[in-house]
Amino acid sequence: MAYLALYREWRPRKFKDIVGQGHITKTLVNALKQEKIAHAYLFSGPRGTGKTTAAKILAKALNCEERDGEEPCNHCVSCLSIDHGSAMEVFEIDAASNRGIDEIRDLRENVKLSAIQGKHKVYIIDEVHMLTTEAFNALLKTLEEPPAQVVFILATTEVQKIPLTILSRVQRFEFHRISIENIQKRLLEVCMSLNRQVNPSALVVIAQKSEGGLRDALSILDQCLLQNDPIGVEEVYQVLGMVGETFSAQLVEALITSDYAKSLNFLTEGIQQGRDPRQIIRELLDYLRQMLLTGATGKIPLVAPHIKDQLVKQSQLVGISRMLRWISILLQGEGQLKYASNARLAAELLLVQTIHESEPTSTSGQEAILKRLSDMEQQIHGARLVREVIPERKSPVSSKINPTPNNLSPSPKTPKAEVKTVDSGNTAEEAKPNLRIEEIQGRWNDVLEQVKKRKKSTQAFLLEGKPIQLEGNTLTILFREGCSFHKDKVSQIENRQTIEDVLKQVFGISLTLQNFMENEFQSKDTPDSQELKTQEQTLINKAKDMFGADLVVVKEE
Repeated sequence: MAYLALYREWRPRKFKDIVGQGHITKTLVNALKQEKIAHAYLFSGPRGTGKTTAAKILAKALNCEERDGEEPCNHCVSCLSIDHGSAMEVFEIDAASNRGIDEIRDLRENVKLSAIQGKHKVYIIDEVHMLTTEAFNALLKTLEEPPAQVVFILATTEVQKIPLTILSRVQRFEFHRISIENIQKRLLEVCMSLNRQVNPSALVVIAQKSEGGLRDALSILDQCLLQNDPIGVEEVYQVLGMVGETFSAQLVEALITSDYAKSLNFLTEGIQQGRDPRQIIRELLDYLRQMLLTGATGKIPLVAPHIKDQLVKQSQLVGISRMLRWISILLQGEGQLKYASNARLAAELLLVQTIHESEPTSTSGQEAILKRLSDMEQQIHGARLVREVIPERKSPVSSKINPTPNNLSPSPKTPKAEVKTVDSGNTAEEAKPNLRIEEIQGRWNDVLEQVKKRKKSTQAFLLEGKPIQLEGNTLTILFREGCSFHKDKVSQIENRQTIEDVLKQVFGISLTLQNFMENEFQSKDTPDSQELKTQEQTLINKAKDMFGADLVVVKEE
């Protein structure tokens, strides 16, 4: 007997054998039970999910001579002839090859003939979206009013290409991608029946790479079984022509350490193994996608078991912001790789660009200018109140009520801190007399870099906060909305101690951290804040007395 491919040998022959489509099989079984068979069905969904198989099982159930409840017996003459493709009452039409109006006209003529055997005449039209517009129009009337005992089953992978006039005349069933767990379970069942030894991790890889199609998974397994037992993950990658997730994990390590030579050597190694540079970049993107999902949701990544722990650690180390930059650069470059005349050179440049543009010091010219302007604005902002309240006599005087950066409400004692640093003995002992919040803000990147050297995770949490106030030896860090998790982490004893040690190292004094969310900081309204407003108004009144009310302009931000 000729060899039969696994996907044909293991094709379901009953509704209960169909994997992962319980919402469809239950409805069809109930329709048979209640004898409410529609004249036209549309089965849509990804490839290899059971559309044609379900159509054949429904055709067998409609014409079975010894039906077991709602399931076909698979032993009678009608069931066997349908399985062998020789049934006179069941017609399978490939719309990709028979897409013209002439073929549909022939179908319409044949529909008028009554069934020779069985109870129903079933037309299964596969890839129906390939029909031309004229062919669809010719099929329209037949679908709307077919002869008695005629059932149409249309199958397609691209339901969006089906005209609405057709969709309105059929019962539509949407087949889902089969879960990795269900595919792995069926593959394990096949291996056990064949008495073959296949590593469970290898079955997971096959299930993942089949993208929800059981037929594709069986085809991959069929090819893998040509290897000698036991069959592992590496054999699966060889069959698929992939470098594997272990290779991608090592390549990510090179990206994390910004090691140009190591990343390029890995790429060369993959190419020497016969892998396409485009495929290597695609696999790297798939791996980064799992890292991003792990970092964003905290769920277990869908990768081979031996690589899960490494992926989770890499995800925590890299952080979402950096991963997004990598994926953005690689996605843009991967779209251009297919048109590159030298794919290897393009892939090498893409890896170098990914490392270069993700380094903190290698910002683009525009970003560098914006950063410098931001630093200058922060340094100038603190002195603006004095300059505007005491102007030259020839120009109008403007006084800003809220000099705090980012338009946040001022801290209760910001002006006091600037005045008392000179004449308060206790403060002079606790804090450096010349240290101001603007200096801390200007050197904040140095603080982040030193924190990173001590503890990378602490630096990742601190990135979302900004220094906003220095009162005595207390430094206030402000976190934007949505970053309460980062604020809580910075407030933990070990992280806070690390940051305070770095601050002492950078500025030469001991500072104590206090952390707030933006809404908490803006909502603070204490007696000290009222005192601040009173002091500001006193300064304004003095300026008016000195220069005249017509020369003093008060601006609020």
